[in-house]
Amino acid sequence: MPITSNTIKNDPNRSGNMGTSAPRRTFRTGNSTITLREGETLKGVVSDVHGNEITISLDDGTSFTGHLPEASMYSIGQKAAFLITSLENGTIYMKAMSSAYLLGMEDTIEQALEEAGLPKSPRNLDIVRSLLENKQSISRESINTFMQLCSRYPNADVGNVITMYRLGFPMDEASVTQFDTYQNQQHQLLYRMNSLTESLADLLSDLSKENVSVARYAAGELLSTALTSTPSLEEFQLAAKETMEQQLAESTADADLSETTGQSEHTAPLETPEQSTQSENLTEETPLSRMRQLFSNITEKVNTSLGGPNISEESSFLHEQTGYLLDSSSREQLADLFSQFTDAEKMLDKLRSGEATSREVLGALHTALPELPEHLVRELFSHPALPKLIKGQFLSNWTLSPEGLKENNSVNVLYHKISSQLDDLMHLGQMFATRSSGESAVNTTADMQQNLQFMKVLNQQFNYMQLPLKLSSENAHGDLYVMTKKETLRKSKDNLKVLLHLEMDNLGPLDIHITKERTDITTKFYVAKEDALRLLEKNVNLLKDALNEQGYSFHSEFSERKKEIDLVHDFIETEAPVGNITRYNFDLRA
Repeated sequence: MPITSNTIKNDPNRSGNMGTSAPRRTFRTGNSTITLREGETLKGVVSDVHGNEITISLDDGTSFTGHLPEASMYSIGQKAAFLITSLENGTIYMKAMSSAYLLGMEDTIEQALEEAGLPKSPRNLDIVRSLLENKQSISRESINTFMQLCSRYPNADVGNVITMYRLGFPMDEASVTQFDTYQNQQHQLLYRMNSLTESLADLLSDLSKENVSVARYAAGELLSTALTSTPSLEEFQLAAKETMEQQLAESTADADLSETTGQSEHTAPLETPEQSTQSENLTEETPLSRMRQLFSNITEKVNTSLGGPNISEESSFLHEQTGYLLDSSSREQLADLFSQFTDAEKMLDKLRSGEATSREVLGALHTALPELPEHLVRELFSHPALPKLIKGQFLSNWTLSPEGLKENNSVNVLYHKISSQLDDLMHLGQMFATRSSGESAVNTTADMQQNLQFMKVLNQQFNYMQLPLKLSSENAHGDLYVMTKKETLRKSKDNLKVLLHLEMDNLGPLDIHITKERTDITTKFYVAKEDALRLLEKNVNLLKDALNEQGYSFHSEFSERKKEIDLVHDFIETEAPVGNITRYNFDLRA
């Protein structure tokens, strides 16, 4: 309900008893009501100040917001008293009482604890401070209630516990822990993927030293999990390229070069009608997926440029190829080991050249594993090259390239794959949890599972996903936040507001705010590194040209990145109240 002030002045001569015979009137505030009469004094805590709007929280937990021209004189957390001078036309007219009642936040916190008869311990002070910041009552009952709530999660930030309660999030030990990691910008799945794959490699190495039979079984289970997933788009493209090259080589054996060239141009079966339809379906995009693709491409280009002369030969290989994962010496050594149990000369030659994929090499190992002699098992699992291939295969399974993002339902498929494989890895890790490497694998797997589940919870609040990205020179973490305003949605479904957050070793943290209104697209790049800013400015025309080709007009701005993203205040609270947050549904069931 509105609050309007006529000349707010401190007036110690007002007794607060005028108009005691005036009729009482009921006002609705949020989901509750408040009954007032002229002459009464309202005492409470200032819980929010925004421009000329001020929110007062009363001792009984009721709060109301209204217009107050002098609102800027108050600070959040101050206790204040207002005399009701008039109730007209649904508006409460008030003026401030004695300034002696105005207290700063810290004074208010201490006074609240004193009145509740509670010690001023650091944790108690934090709880009351968080109650004020979350616009909650700081009555004795409220403080005691939230102290009990916070005591259930002794290792969690009390502010996050109270915020989760206020937002209505489901609360248990796992969800509170994940909320902490998201708030503190420590939620990146990509980094946990690295830790998990390293723990699994350590586990195989430990087992091979202790008991070869057990190591053989564990390796078989691990490789089955890694290899049963659908090959990535890049693996399909590699296979298609090899098939085409083989067909071309066969067709040139008995034909004139010029005729062969003509035939390959006009009759080579590069794509069947069915494949053509599938290709069209894969590239059929919404404006959002198009922007996501384009921004991934430009950041990939800039990230590669920032690598400069230090980029190694690996950049010429795809992530799935052994040339990306291993140097030439390691490939040669591993090929010599594999030659002891396989006569697949083509695969061995491709391993040496770096063209073989990790799936091809690990598949050959998986097939031969039951019959491998013990000494070779030990030698293989103690060689540093094999863990790198296993890690590379899992990371290929769990990341998406910019091109892969264009596929229909690609993010759903990705998370379903990750969830299913984590279930298998949890089962494997639990079998060997008495070892430190096994315990580490179990803990990291559980954390990743909880992270995925919490991401699903976040989707009940707003449209959000993590994007583990596979760029040319490295894997990169991405966060994608999508907000669709309710008012805009009514007019056109083609209006979007997006934030893409990327973290890359060379580029550093990068926030890209995207606003799309019909055919107009505006982007604001917030960059942390000056050299990254220069390269983005230099390469942004690539993005502009690509969007212009799609019929969009494009504008861009560049600014210095000054703060981290605040999950709650920047999105859940800032965007949700003024818009309709559409969900990005992804299935986490195995």
